[in-house]
Amino acid sequence: MSKPGSDHSPHKAGSHKVEPIQILSASKSEDVTAAEILEQIFPREELSAEASADAAQKAVSVLTLPDHLEQWMEDESRCKNVPDVASQPSGILGPSDCIYQFDIRTNVGTLIVDQDRLGLCSQGNFSSMRANCCVYKGKWMFEVMLGSKGVMQVGWCTVRCKFSLEEGVGDTPDSYSYDGNRQRKWNKTTQKYGEMWCTGDVITCTIDCDEGKIAFYRNGKSLGEAFSSLRLGTGFAYFPAVSLSHGENLRANFGATPLKYPLEGFSPLQTAPTGEVIKTNLLLEYLEKLLYMDLENDPVAELAGGKVAMETKPPPLAAKRSKKTSLMLIVSQVFEKLAHFLKSSYVIEECLVKLLLQLNDLDIIHGQNPRILRLLDYMWAFMQGFELKYCLESLMLSLLSGYRFAPSSTDFKQQREYLTVVLAIMNHQTTRRYLLEHLELFEKLKFPMFLHIKPLDDKGLEEIAPQVWWDMNVQDEDDVENSADPEDEKRKEKYLHSCETLRQKTEEIERLQIEILKVLLCHGDLSEGKTSRLLFLEMLRKFIRENRTVALTIWPLPVALCFFHRLVRVLRYYWDTFQEEDPARFVLSEDAFMPIQEFWSDSREYWDLQRCGGSMGHLNRILGAEVNKAQGLELSDDGQVKELNKPKTESEYPPTEMPSGNTLMEMLDGVMLLYNVAAHKQLSKMNVLKENIQEFIQSYKDTMKKLDSCPIEMTEVRDELVRAKTVFIEKITEQARQICWIRAVVYSQQKQKDLAWLLKTSMRTVKKASQYKLLFQYMPEFYLEIVIHTHMALKNYFQTYVCFETLDDYNEIMSSFAMFLVKHFSDSRIVIVDTRDTIIQALACFTCYEKSLKILESLPVDVCTQMLRHLIAPYESRSWAQTNWILVRIWKGCGFGFRYTHLPHLVPSKVQLTEFGSASLQKPCPSPKFQSLLADLLHSEPDLATRFIDTLLNQLNWSFSEFIGIMQEIQQVLSRMERKIFLESRQLKICGTCFEISVCLFRVVEMVVAIAPTLFTDWSKPSAELLLHRLIQLTCLVLSRITQKNGMFDSIVSLYITGLESVTHYPMLSVVAGILTTLISKSDSDCQKLVTKLLLSDAGFQLSAIEFMLGNHGDDKEQEAGATASPKKSKEKPFDFRNFQEVSGEEIAHIELLLSHLSESQKTFVHLVSEIHEDDLCQICYANKNSTVFKPCGHHSCRSCIDHQLLNKKECFFCKSVVNSIEALPTS
Repeated sequence: MSKPGSDHSPHKAGSHKVEPIQILSASKSEDVTAAEILEQIFPREELSAEASADAAQKAVSVLTLPDHLEQWMEDESRCKNVPDVASQPSGILGPSDCIYQFDIRTNVGTLIVDQDRLGLCSQGNFSSMRANCCVYKGKWMFEVMLGSKGVMQVGWCTVRCKFSLEEGVGDTPDSYSYDGNRQRKWNKTTQKYGEMWCTGDVITCTIDCDEGKIAFYRNGKSLGEAFSSLRLGTGFAYFPAVSLSHGENLRANFGATPLKYPLEGFSPLQTAPTGEVIKTNLLLEYLEKLLYMDLENDPVAELAGGKVAMETKPPPLAAKRSKKTSLMLIVSQVFEKLAHFLKSSYVIEECLVKLLLQLNDLDIIHGQNPRILRLLDYMWAFMQGFELKYCLESLMLSLLSGYRFAPSSTDFKQQREYLTVVLAIMNHQTTRRYLLEHLELFEKLKFPMFLHIKPLDDKGLEEIAPQVWWDMNVQDEDDVENSADPEDEKRKEKYLHSCETLRQKTEEIERLQIEILKVLLCHGDLSEGKTSRLLFLEMLRKFIRENRTVALTIWPLPVALCFFHRLVRVLRYYWDTFQEEDPARFVLSEDAFMPIQEFWSDSREYWDLQRCGGSMGHLNRILGAEVNKAQGLELSDDGQVKELNKPKTESEYPPTEMPSGNTLMEMLDGVMLLYNVAAHKQLSKMNVLKENIQEFIQSYKDTMKKLDSCPIEMTEVRDELVRAKTVFIEKITEQARQICWIRAVVYSQQKQKDLAWLLKTSMRTVKKASQYKLLFQYMPEFYLEIVIHTHMALKNYFQTYVCFETLDDYNEIMSSFAMFLVKHFSDSRIVIVDTRDTIIQALACFTCYEKSLKILESLPVDVCTQMLRHLIAPYESRSWAQTNWILVRIWKGCGFGFRYTHLPHLVPSKVQLTEFGSASLQKPCPSPKFQSLLADLLHSEPDLATRFIDTLLNQLNWSFSEFIGIMQEIQQVLSRMERKIFLESRQLKICGTCFEISVCLFRVVEMVVAIAPTLFTDWSKPSAELLLHRLIQLTCLVLSRITQKNGMFDSIVSLYITGLESVTHYPMLSVVAGILTTLISKSDSDCQKLVTKLLLSDAGFQLSAIEFMLGNHGDDKEQEAGATASPKKSKEKPFDFRNFQEVSGEEIAHIELLLSHLSESQKTFVHLVSEIHEDDLCQICYANKNSTVFKPCGHHSCRSCIDHQLLNKKECFFCKSVVNSIEALPTS
C-alpha cells in the first residue's frame, strides 16, 4: 500500500497531510471486528467457498484479503468469458504502444490541438487532419463530439488523399464525409443527406470494409447509408479524418473512452479494456459497501471541510483496534488493487464516474455530499501522488465529456447529475486546491464549459414550444397597422409561456453552476499564503492573457458568455458579503466600482493593452510624482518616501476610496476583461438570429402580397408562390423556436440585469477616475469601450426580448451614459485615436433617437454648451465627419426638404448591419434647444464662430473637390469605346462617401445660416463679408456642377451605377436651396440686397441653375428646333422639387419667390455692372470693385479677397511684401 506521506504523495503540494495507516495482520480469531466487517462486505458464498482442510491458512482476513481479491477478480473475468489480455483485432493498422488519436503530422491548415490529441479547434480557412490508424477489413466506428455547429466535414479518407486550405475530407477521390451544417454528404461531388446538427451532438462514423459501405449516425439515430461501392483491396485502407472551417471545434473518440452510442456489429478502433472494467466494477462494489458502513459509524458531521476524517493515530499494535481502524485496513487493501485500474481513462469513465453518479444526491446544492466526500478521503489516503494526478485529471475530463455531450432533454436531468457530482468534488477542500494548484483548470480541463448550458436540439425545442409565434410587424412603410388578431394573441401567450418554462428549467442549472463557482472562489481556505480564490483568479488572468488575441477560441464564445454571467453573480454575492464585514470602507455591489489606485498599481498588469494615456512606462515617467501626491506621499531629497505635510483639505486630488489589493477588485477586473474579450462578441453574434427571422418575415410578407395580386389563371406562378410561402413558414417556425431558447437563456431579464450592473459599474469607475485629472490616463482604454458596448447590447440586442426601459434605474443609467459621452468624446486625456472615435460614434448614434436626444437636452445647460463648443472646435486631430453628423442630426427635420429618413429614391434594407446604419434611418427629430444654444454660443464668441465656419467651408471645399475629381475619372473610364468597362468598387465607395460628406457639411452651413445669419450678413463684424463671399462662391460652384445640362454629373447619375445610389440631384440641390432661400427669400430687405448682389456678381452663377430646381432644364428650345434626345433620357422625368413629397408647398413657394426675385434683380444688376470701369475691377476675382489699399505697398483689391488672403498669410498678392494694414479706398 502506498503511504500518503511519501515523496510521491500529492499532499506535499497542498495544506493537508494524512497520517499513514499501519496495516495489522490478524486472523478471524484475533480480530473479531475485522472478521465481522469481512462477513458483511464480501458475499457469503465466496467466503464459504474457501472452507477446506487447510481453512485456517486460506480464511479471509486483513492479511489474506489481497490474495482473495485477486482470486475473486479472476473468477469474475472467467465467469464472463473475458480473456486476461485483449488481443489486437485484425483489419486495423496503427501504433501498438499508444492510444489512437489524431496524427499532427497530417495537419493541413491551422489547428489548435488538445494535449491528448483528440480535440481540435480550427484557426484556418479550412483545416484538416486524420487519425494515426486505418482499417482495411471488418466493421468499424468512431465518434465525433461537436463543440460547435458550423461547417465541418467528418468521415474517412485514404492515405492518397491530399488536402488543402480549400479542399478537405470528401472533396478528393477516396474520401467520404458528412456535413450536418449544410446537410450534405461529400465525395468529390455533393448530395443532400442527413439532419442539421447542433452543438453537443455526437456524430458516429461507421465503415463496413467488407461490403464497402459508409454510414453516419446522429446521437445514435441512423441517417441512412451515405456511400457504397468503396474501393477495397490492396492499397486501400481508410483513416478517420475531419475538416473544420474557421472557429469550429470538435473532439473525437476512437475508443480510448466508452462510446456514447455503441452500435451492434461495429467495433471501436481502440479495443476496450473489458477485463479491467469487470475487475474495477467488482472492487468498486466492495468499496461502496465499505463506504456506507463507514458513514453509518462515522456521520458526516465529523468531516472537517473535506479533510480525511480518520483517527489521527492508530492505536498501539498490542491494543484492540477500533472498528474504524479495521475498516480503514480493509479499504486500504481494496485500494491497493483498485489504484492500478484507475490509471485508465476508459475505466475511470466507465466505472468510477458511474459510481459517483450512484453516490450522488441531486437535492444537495448548498450542502456537502458525505458519500462523495468520504470516497475522495479514501483516494487521498490510499493512492500515491502520480496515481491521483492522472485519476483526478481523467475524472474531470470524463465528467466534462458526460456533461457536454449528454443527450438533449427538456428536464436537463443528466446535466444536473453531472453538475452535482462536480459540486461535491469541489466541496472537498484538498481536491479543490489540488485541481487549482496542479492541474490546468482552464487550458486542459476547460472548466468554464461546466458553466455552459447545451442548447436543446430541434426535437427538444418542439417539445418545449409546440406552439410558435413571431412578430409580423417588421417595419414596412407600406403596411397599414392592423388591429390585434385574437388567434395571434393566443399563440403569443402560449409561446411566451413556453419561453418562461424553459427559462425556469435552465435557471435551475444556472444555480448549480453558480454554486460550483462560489466554492471555487471561496476565500476562507488560506494555505501557503493563497486561497482558492487567489489561485482561480491567477489562472483566469493568465489564460485571458495568453488567449485574448484569438478571442478565447479554446472556449467557444457561448461558453465565455455563460462564464461571464455566472462570474458576475458570484462576484456580487461575495462583494456584498464582504461589505457586511467592512461597511465603513466598502460599498455594496450595487455601487461597485474600480478605484483608480488599482490602475496605477504595479501589481496589476495589462500586458500590451493600452491605457487612455498610452503605455504604463510612459505614464510612470510623466505622472509618477502626481501618483505620489494623490496618495498623500512625496519623495524626500534622500530618496525616502514620506507623507505630505499639506493638509488633506488642500490636496489637489480627492481621497482614494476602498481598500487596495482586495481580491474582489481582481474579480471585477477579470469580469471586465472577459466581457471585453469574448462575451460581447457572442451577444452581437446571437443578435444575428433576430435579423435573420426579420428577413424571412419580410420575404414571407412580400410573397403573400404577390400571391394576393397574382391572377387565378396563372396557376404555375401561384404554385411557385405557395411553395415559397411554405418554405418561409418552415424557416420562420424553426427560427422562432431557436429564439425561444435565446429569449430564455441569452437575453433573459436576469442577464439584462447583469449587463446593466456592468454598465453602471464601468461608468462609475470612469466618473470617479476622471476626478483625478491627468491620473485618469492610467485607466485601461477597454473600460471606456465596455461602457459603450454594454449600452449598445442593452439598447439593441436585449431590447426585442426585454425592454430596456423596464429597468428600475433606466433614467439614471441613460443620464449617466449621456454624461459619459459628452464629457469624454473630446477628452484630451484620451490619446488613443480609436477610442475617441468610438466614443464620438456612440454620441452620434445617441443623438439619432428621439428619447436619447431628450436625455441629452436634459443635461445641465453648461454641459450642453460645453459639448457644442467641442463640436464646433476646429477639426484637428479628430473624427470631423462624425462630429459633423452630430450637428446634422440636431438640424435634421428643419432644413429645406430635410424630413426624410432615407433619400427619396432609395429603399434601405430592413436590417442594418451596423448600429450607425440603423441610427441614421431614424425618424428626424430636431433639437430646438441645441440649435438655440449653438446660436447663443456663436454670437457670444465671434472668434470661435469664425474659426468654426472657416473650417467648415474648408472641409466642404475639399470634399466637393475630391468628389468632382473622382467623378471626372469615372467619366473618363466610361467614355472609352471598350465593351467591358471595369469600375473599382473602392473608387465608387470613396466617390459616394465624398458626396455624402459634402451634403452633411452643407447641411451644417444651412443650420448656421438659419440660426445665426448675422455671422454672414452683418458686415460690421470683421469676418462676415469674407465668410459670405466664400459661401456664395462655393454655392455657385456647386450649382454650376450639379445643374449643368448634359454635364458630367447629369450623365453619370443617369446611368444608375451600383455604388453611387446616393449620388443624385436632390440631396445637394435641396440644401443649396435652403441656404439661398434663407438668405434671400426669408431675410429682410438689406440682407436680401447684399446677398443678391454677391450672388449675381459671381462669375459662376447662372439663373438657369435656379430654374433647374423647378423643372426648367432648357429643353423646350431644343425640342422646338427638332433636337432629338436619347430614348432613355426622353422617358425620364426632369428634376423638379414639386415632384418630391419631402418638399412642402411653402418651400416651393420660397423657391418660386427666389427665382422671381433673382430674375428681376439680374436685369438691374447687369446695368450697374456695365457702369464699372474695367480698371476699377478687382484683379483677383474680377467680380467686385477695388475697395481697399494695402500698406505699405499700395496695391488694390476688393475687401473680400484681401480678407481671405490675410487668413493664411500676411503678404501682398502681387509683390509679396508684408501687409501691415489695409485701408479703404477713397470714393472717387
